Amino acid sequence: MSAPAPVHVFLVEDHAALRGILERSLRLLGHEVTTFASGREALEALTAGAAPDLVLSDIRMPGSPDGLELAHWLRAHRPRTRVLLQSGYSDVPTGGYPVLRKPFTPAELADALDALLAPAG
Repeated sequence: MSAPAPVHVFLVEDHAALRGILERSLRLLGHEVTTFASGREALEALTAGAAPDLVLSDIRMPGSPDGLELAHWLRAHRPRTRVLLQSGYSDVPTGGYPVLRKPFTPAELADALDALLAPAG
């Protein structure tokens, strides 16, 4: 099975250090990455017409929307955009979206993306 083709990822993470690590990991996997420090910033880009292939978002972030609210917006307005959530908390609702539990390794991130981006069938 071959690796999925590179995609454009919106990375939404409020912690700057983790955002930088994740951005580097995604770029090393060959993906184009646009970073956001909040759900509000990402939502503004989306409503302005940006069209990422995938959104990787922390669930718990200050302000609105948080990651889960952003995922619900995407489901309603951009159903073809894939969503992968991440959280260090085990007690957060996930809305049925795939979730990476922090801390995770670069290999676990790659595996989660491969599973999410694999062609159906």
